[in-house]
Amino acid sequence: MCDDVLYKPMLAEQGSERDLARKGYIFEPKLDGTRAICYLNNESITMINRRGRDITYRYPEFDFSGKVKAKTCVLDGEIIVYDADGNPDFNLLQGREQLDNKIMIELRSKENPATYVVFDILMKNGKDLTHLSLKDRKRILDRTILESKDGFNTIQKIFFTKNGRSLYRIIRKHKLEGVMAKDINSRYYQGERVPAWLKIKYVKTIDCIIVGYVQEKRIISSLALALYDNGKLRYVGRVGTGATEEFLERLYEKLKAIRVKKPYVEYSDSKDIKWVKPRFVCEIKYLNFTKKGKLRAPVFLRLRDDKPLRDCVIEA
Repeated sequence: MCDDVLYKPMLAEQGSERDLARKGYIFEPKLDGTRAICYLNNESITMINRRGRDITYRYPEFDFSGKVKAKTCVLDGEIIVYDADGNPDFNLLQGREQLDNKIMIELRSKENPATYVVFDILMKNGKDLTHLSLKDRKRILDRTILESKDGFNTIQKIFFTKNGRSLYRIIRKHKLEGVMAKDINSRYYQGERVPAWLKIKYVKTIDCIIVGYVQEKRIISSLALALYDNGKLRYVGRVGTGATEEFLERLYEKLKAIRVKKPYVEYSDSKDIKWVKPRFVCEIKYLNFTKKGKLRAPVFLRLRDDKPLRDCVIEA
């Protein structure tokens, strides 16, 4: 670690397509991966995810030697795995995030190598940079990170543009996650969710907390979901599609171990829910919220081991 200083990632508010025309903003692809703060000390690398967990051991292929022009620095970026078409594929990444076996980790690192895509720099050679504007941090980042002209890059700098609408059209064409809009003059707000960064999603998704499950015709017929609303967990409905039977069988064993008698939410639309401790986060695709505050047409996408529970909130 760099001087044992831990940086908290800056978070984005929800934006809309109207924000693609904002003046004084730059626009980046919203990558479908795992957010991680990277601490470099000479040739030593430490990757910390949003839950504050050290996940360095999962990516033995990460070797940034000769690609970072600094003795020490702290970077902010996304760990991704590219598919055969060159698009970020979270399913390939998730196949690696669940591993703890050293042999399997080594094997998957060769089968599906990861890339660390950097979009910000928070410290360089002992000097904190978070008070600087994004414009200045981008200039420092550009001078700090080197990319190979050929071959596979384990570290890359993210592409950005001033033309948000043009980038969004490309994102839609390739059916990627969305666009990040960032105020070029803003400082880095550690651990805060501010409008200086906006996430503009092509596919509408939300991270929910699993608070229970229902068993009808399957081992898990649906999952009960909740979000924080003014500090309290609010029930937002159930999701019963999107997950494979194999996955549900593995998830059932985890949920069965954390069963509780009383729910952590105040309201339920079903008496058949078996309640669990709020421990797991999942990403849900949905159309919108109903007038009663339930998710409309929810589809389960995946578990998010990298997302802390406190980030699962009702967004305006």
